[in-house]
Amino acid sequence: MNVPSPANTIRADEAARRQLEDAQAAGAAALDEHAAKTLLRQFDIATPAGQRVNAGKSLLNHSPAFSGPYVLKALSSHAIHKSDKGAVKLNLGSMAEVEKARGEILRNFGDESTLTGLLLEEMVGPGVEIVIGGVTDPRFGPMIMVGAGGIYAEIIKDASFRLCPISESDAHEMIGELKMFPILRGVRGKKGVDIKSIVQAMLRLGGADGLFTANADLIGEFDLNPLVAKPDGLVALDARIVLNGQKQPPGADRSAKRAEVFTSLFSPKAIVVAGASANGVTSGNRFIRILKQVDYQGQIYPIHPSAETIEGLNAYKSLASTPTPADYAYLTVPAERVNDVLAGAQGRLKFAQVMANGDGLNHHAWERQLLEAAEAGGFRLIGPNCMGSHSPRGNFTFMEGASLELGTVGIACQSGGLGMDILQRGQNLGLRYSGLVTIGNSIDVQPADLLEFYLGDPQTKVIGMYVEDVKDGRRFCNLVRANRARKPIVLLVGGVTSLGGKAAASHTGAMASDGQAWKALARQSGIILTQTLDEFLNALQICQVMVPKPEPGEPTVTLFGNGGGTSVLATDCLDRAGLTLAVSNEQALQVLNRLNLPPGASVNNPIDLPANVLQQQNGKITATILGIDSDLIKPYATIVHLNVSVIMGYRHVENFLPNLISSVVDLPGSEEERPHRLLVVRSDGSEEADSWKRQFRDQAKGKVPVFDEIPQAVSALSAFRHYEVFRARATAG
Repeated sequence: MNVPSPANTIRADEAARRQLEDAQAAGAAALDEHAAKTLLRQFDIATPAGQRVNAGKSLLNHSPAFSGPYVLKALSSHAIHKSDKGAVKLNLGSMAEVEKARGEILRNFGDESTLTGLLLEEMVGPGVEIVIGGVTDPRFGPMIMVGAGGIYAEIIKDASFRLCPISESDAHEMIGELKMFPILRGVRGKKGVDIKSIVQAMLRLGGADGLFTANADLIGEFDLNPLVAKPDGLVALDARIVLNGQKQPPGADRSAKRAEVFTSLFSPKAIVVAGASANGVTSGNRFIRILKQVDYQGQIYPIHPSAETIEGLNAYKSLASTPTPADYAYLTVPAERVNDVLAGAQGRLKFAQVMANGDGLNHHAWERQLLEAAEAGGFRLIGPNCMGSHSPRGNFTFMEGASLELGTVGIACQSGGLGMDILQRGQNLGLRYSGLVTIGNSIDVQPADLLEFYLGDPQTKVIGMYVEDVKDGRRFCNLVRANRARKPIVLLVGGVTSLGGKAAASHTGAMASDGQAWKALARQSGIILTQTLDEFLNALQICQVMVPKPEPGEPTVTLFGNGGGTSVLATDCLDRAGLTLAVSNEQALQVLNRLNLPPGASVNNPIDLPANVLQQQNGKITATILGIDSDLIKPYATIVHLNVSVIMGYRHVENFLPNLISSVVDLPGSEEERPHRLLVVRSDGSEEADSWKRQFRDQAKGKVPVFDEIPQAVSALSAFRHYEVFRARATAG
């Protein structure tokens, strides 16, 4: 076995990089296996003893420096699956068998023009087969994988991913996530493998100075499959390193723009509107009317080539002719006129938001012209293809009826229509925003720009983002990871499976679909990753209200409400989400039983109280029971679920419903010490039931998150706990 010297330094040294660059310059699609293993040994990853041999020369009288049994493989500068082509022969006991295998490989291989030779190796004894691989994600760069190895790796798909660079704790977590982890640890009397050697190999490839991390601009994909893990170490039996087609150019340097202060966008003293008309029928006119309706306090400057007044305001021919410079320009003019309007900026504008999309024009050329105009005019460009911005602190919005109550949730959205949904539906859920910006195609102002602003903004406590093309993925990734869950970040991502359509040349590439990069980022940063708009809004709601605990404790939950069947279904829901029912201890049960509740009431978690019990003490019995739950049962969280349609049967009881609401949403004590509390208010859809439901939600605003159904509450709680546990770990260490 070729075991590297312990004296080797674990780093991407110059020789390794030169080898990759030379292969790329020669037009090779991949390193052949012998070259790949030579590279691995420089990074202290063991490979079998072996040597390159001439494919056209008989091996009958060859005398290798190692003993059999032998393995013979084809070597190629193209990425191939050798097993599929019959280009690997195992367990060859003599050189006569090796020579016979040589002939079979040459016949099976077919196209000898890509054959660079044969690899003769010693055959390594059995062990547990794993795979370590990597793929360059188009958004975030290098991503490493560990999983169950062998020829069926893509079918089994037992794998875990992380973005590079990984830490030692990342590597251990990845291995622990595998379904095969018990096998690696040792099971049914068999000794476990050397997990430390797997961790070391992962770091030598995907750590801060790892081969893949340092050379991701040259390596597109790689597989070490299989690696045989044994109690005394790890050996790479096969290695495939696929090169990038060409050296990747460095990304544009946006460092000067990163420092841009977004205060001018969120608190503009003067707004320009281009696209309003004298006849008052355009979206520009609508925007001006909204500004007036909300009593925007700054200056409004309509831009029009000929009109003297628009919406009762003096109009100006260009950006250059406004009385004062503007902080923000809202452009609704057709695409072909956008550049003419922007040409008048001349250093007198800080942000321009473009609604047009350039349909019918040379789209890419048009966007390049917009960027050139922004550079020449000294302003940042938002969009194109967006809907507007919403800023309570600046007292302006693009959406009629939007609340301008200042909140703590900051939003960036790459869809204008979805931005409107987030604004309207979110405020109905009780969300209040520090700002919301629709950024469309994001050719200048990108998701990372607003992420960086919100992370540093004292007003913003929760960050929500809808992204389709994150643009500067490495910067975005670095910002998210550097946050260390200090502020919760909730993401809704569109197009997460796009990588799955890529023709992969490795097992890793084939498995790195279905949003694996986003999932890896979530595990490494504590972000909350959602799949639907409802999940996104519910996660924002719970993050807006609930305070993360320094020590979250066990994931135990008390269910309290009216509806036994609902509680049973809720218990199943908790189990699927990795949460458990809190145990009602003996002391708690004794105190609850002393309440002498009537028949039909169950005080053993789930706590099920029919409506006729809830109405006792004019509805205040709920506060008593929830207090016992908080003080004696002490769960991680309590989910209160109320069927308003049933409860309304006792609305004749004086102050019953108001007292019930107060009992649930008025929480005593410190949020860090008491259980998290969530409220589910279920309704049959009748006008009266929905009216009470709205009252529950209004009174709970800022105190308790409110949901329509229990699965929504459980899903949001599970997502919040993921963030909370990561935050506690990051804070502690």
